[in-house]
Amino acid sequence: MDLILVQNAEALPKEQDPDRPLTARGIETASQLGKFFKSMGFNPRKIYHSPKERSRQTAEIIGKALSNEVKLQLFKGLLPGDSIADLLKEIKKIGEDSIIVGHEPTLSKLSTRLLVKSKVSSFFQMEPGCCVWLSYDNKHKECLLKGFFRSQALYALEKRINGRTKKSTLQRS
Repeated sequence: MDLILVQNAEALPKEQDPDRPLTARGIETASQLGKFFKSMGFNPRKIYHSPKERSRQTAEIIGKALSNEVKLQLFKGLLPGDSIADLLKEIKKIGEDSIIVGHEPTLSKLSTRLLVKSKVSSFFQMEPGCCVWLSYDNKHKECLLKGFFRSQALYALEKRINGRTKKSTLQRS
């Protein structure tokens, strides 16, 4: 199964809004992520998210960009400070391609533990709108890294793709 771990997109500061909903840039980033996953042929049936508003919003926007068929589901253990061991047990129950939207440092620790069996320091530094794409073999309990994407890279990729599309359209005219 493929498993994509996404840190929630950019949210308002706590001082501005205690619920910390997504900023306009965060909404755009979440949409970009969904479009990117769709362009890569990734079609999960579920997107799991933490109870935080910014996580639910990110999951919802990604889901809309992917398909109207994607179901959102609250997932235990995704909050900062939650037990990685408990979260690993829950992930092993998923069994199908999925997206998990959560927070730091939980996602960095989780991705490191999925890739490296022993306890080591996190070697990912996630930021809002960042994702780690993993391939998890439940039978053999092995995980491979398929990609690590920062939101800025997705914007740059879209600019390149749109630039090519505009150039090819101009050349045909």
